[in-house]
Amino acid sequence: MLLYYKLRILNIAIDADGSPSGYITWHNHFTNKSKIRTVRPSIKNERFGVQRMEMLAIYFAIVDNLRAFKKLKRTRQIIIVRSDSKSTIEQLNEKTEIKDNLIQRIYRSIKRMLDKVTYTIVFDYQSRTENLAGKIIENIYRERCHKS
Repeated sequence: MLLYYKLRILNIAIDADGSPSGYITWHNHFTNKSKIRTVRPSIKNERFGVQRMEMLAIYFAIVDNLRAFKKLKRTRQIIIVRSDSKSTIEQLNEKTEIKDNLIQRIYRSIKRMLDKVTYTIVFDYQSRTENLAGKIIENIYRERCHKS
């Protein structure tokens, strides 16, 4: 007699975005929660400044959601972390080389975290118009402009 096990697959999508002005945000579509962090802004026209913020956004999206991931009792979990930075996604998927030392350090921190988890994390590119985290940053800018 063959036994079939029902494998429950749970997909969780998290959008992440970072801005050189120092705003980093993510939105977890499964829990419908978002978080905005403020970090030291990049120096204007700094080489790799935007990419550093995008990589930091993904780092914090994972760190801030780790506890929520661990609470889920599913056989198979797939967490999809999405960004509108194609170069960052390609770096995380090891398709392109990371040329900046700081981005390499953030990348290694992400990889160390992922080595300790039992679920699968997939990095995926998402267009800017569909990235909810990017829309959160746009709203911050709009609010700042209206206050001025």
